[in-house]
Amino acid sequence: MRIVRLIVAATVAFACLTPLLAHADSEPTITGPTVVASPGEVAAGSPVRLTIDGYRSAFVTMTICGNEARRGSGDCALTASVSNEFNDPTQPMVYNLPVVAPPADCPCIVRVVGADTSEVAVAPLVITGHPVGPLVDPPVIGPLVKVGLSARTADMPGLDGIRSALGGETAFEVTVAVRNVSDIPLASVKLSGTGGRGNDDIIVSLPLDDPGLIGVGQTWRQTVTVIVPAPSFGALEWRVTASGAGPAIDANITTQHRPWLMVLLALTAAGCVTALVLRTVVRARRRRRSESEAEDDESAHEPSADSPMAPSSDSMVAP
Repeated sequence: MRIVRLIVAATVAFACLTPLLAHADSEPTITGPTVVASPGEVAAGSPVRLTIDGYRSAFVTMTICGNEARRGSGDCALTASVSNEFNDPTQPMVYNLPVVAPPADCPCIVRVVGADTSEVAVAPLVITGHPVGPLVDPPVIGPLVKVGLSARTADMPGLDGIRSALGGETAFEVTVAVRNVSDIPLASVKLSGTGGRGNDDIIVSLPLDDPGLIGVGQTWRQTVTVIVPAPSFGALEWRVTASGAGPAIDANITTQHRPWLMVLLALTAAGCVTALVLRTVVRARRRRRSESEAEDDESAHEPSADSPMAPSSDSMVAP
């Protein structure tokens, strides 16, 4: 029992010395490649200055498109596309792109695609004198977004950390990422998320913000902190659904939480019980051995009938 008390005391002391950490949710962020066109309005045949950044690819392809390229390559002046390499991957590319009239009406854009076609960025561009028409969307085929999901246990200071390590309520940091894989900006994506111990179990909801506008090729990301009530151990399933832009997209993962202090105490208790049982068995054996030796000693000191020291019946005379 002394060992158990020492372990508990050391754990409490460690937890009290742990720095207090804030569990504020992170603000949503938008990441991904970018392109900026300057000036924002030019005539066909004039150059537009493009500043391109955030690409992992070694080179990019730049194209002028009408109809915001919503119907894909059919809206773009593919024959006038230009490819160029990054001189320094750590620095933005600056390129003067000649403007040509696209085959579709404006609203027009400059579309920049990396060697990995999943890297896309667009910038609005007004082409002087080019006709402007209503936007025409293609039929929705396939998903418009990709959803990423990750979760991990969050740091919990002080006594909260002890309770978590004993299987009590535990904080989890859940990160959700939504990437626009379509050819159009998306502004109507809605997110919902839950966590539970099974497919139909819901023990916590994720307080996710609506992403708002996600540009072409951009990724919206948010990390939220949630508290899973006790008992908190074993497998937890996290689920997120993105809807409102094309078909609903689901993402789910499973995490494992092992409360190390509860396991340690259980192992220590089991060890103590085993030691007590062994000590009891050893003491019982020693007691039986001592009793057996005492009986042997008594029988060895008792005089026998043939002993010369034993008095005979003839020598015993009444007074």
